[in-house]
Amino acid sequence: MQKIAIEKPTKYGLIGFLLGIASLIVILNQLSTFFEPQAQSTGSVIVEIAADIKQSAARALSGEPAPKPTPPPQDFGQLATIVALCAAGLAVMLGDVGLYRNEPHRLSYLAVGIGLSAFVMQYVFWLAILICGIALLISIVENLGSIFD
Repeated sequence: MQKIAIEKPTKYGLIGFLLGIASLIVILNQLSTFFEPQAQSTGSVIVEIAADIKQSAARALSGEPAPKPTPPPQDFGQLATIVALCAAGLAVMLGDVGLYRNEPHRLSYLAVGIGLSAFVMQYVFWLAILICGIALLISIVENLGSIFD
């Protein structure tokens, strides 16, 4: 008589894999928006700040009350990043559950790996931006002496 191994379906590993892929795509999309060009140039922002200061000074001299500040527009970028990181954590947990339940290991390993890579990618990106910002500040401080010469 032949023994036939009946493999369990990979439902936890598959769901974890899909969540990991979705979170990785969202994280990559959010990181790519960091390098998009800004809507306004720096000069126009400075002009708007100067106009606000002028209007504020005119109101203060005339005794008018300051207008209520307008609330900033809703930014869904941070919410999307938080949801993607939660989905990556869920992918890692589902991959672990799939490994615990002895499902076929390939999808469970991929779910854990891709979920962890979403966390690591977010961390490494912001670490690289921080290091570049510090390098820029150091170069500016080193060149301050040449401004006064």
